[in-house]
Amino acid sequence: MSGQALELLHAAASGGANAAPPLLFVHGAYSAANCWQQHFLPWFSQQGYDCWALSLRGHGNSPGRDRLHSYGIADYVADVAWACGQLPQPPVLLGHSMGGFVIQQYLRQHTAPAAVLLASVPPGGLALSTWRLALTAPDILLGLNLFQQGKHQPTAEEVRRMLLSPDVDPASAQWLASNCQVESQRAVMDMTLTTALFTRHLPCPALSLVGRNDLLVSPLEATSGGHLLGISITVLPELGHMLMLDHRWQSVAQTVADWLARQFPQPAVVRGQLAGRGKVC
Repeated sequence: MSGQALELLHAAASGGANAAPPLLFVHGAYSAANCWQQHFLPWFSQQGYDCWALSLRGHGNSPGRDRLHSYGIADYVADVAWACGQLPQPPVLLGHSMGGFVIQQYLRQHTAPAAVLLASVPPGGLALSTWRLALTAPDILLGLNLFQQGKHQPTAEEVRRMLLSPDVDPASAQWLASNCQVESQRAVMDMTLTTALFTRHLPCPALSLVGRNDLLVSPLEATSGGHLLGISITVLPELGHMLMLDHRWQSVAQTVADWLARQFPQPAVVRGQLAGRGKVC
């Protein structure tokens, strides 16, 4: 970003690294890198992964908040390319919601060892989701629009209903309500006015997960997008949109870790070291 460093959180592998590439986490709209810091970064680092989380320009502690609405998806793709260049080797890319859409665009121009899409905006964008919300949950859509205009700050209960499960820890809903931020209007429009017409299959192994109770990206929308990307979708029960912060976040993390282990089998000596540490529960 014009020579300015973006926020890049790091959680080094603890207890000895495994043989997989590093993991780079990319947040979704209205969020920043700290959404991964609550659970995923420490959990995956304890599994032996070298973990990094990027705050896109204008988000979190990255520069550019004063110019946020001028940034589009192409700018965010450039941010991911910058972050990959800071790492010791090409990372596995993990993106949530808008971050998943950014990764899809990044992989049209670059390569990666693997990718994980979590409740990702599908290649056709947000148009279907917006119409569905307008018909089934107009109050949620109105709240999002008012928040985007700076006219409403969502409560923990509103955030829980929109993004999380009914039985989520209230503290998680409150943390999310306190840490959300306005998103770039240009980026939102980029995802709304896009088309799936020129979608390509992803050029690397990919896993796509979506919560069965996701109000923003439905399992049907995720599955249709997966067909266009050439990947299958795993629907996780009893989970909402914010998979990394929901009540059953560990089931999400374990599903990702199990898939990564199949993509990057560990040498016998490393498997022994990891087994000695045991699973994190």
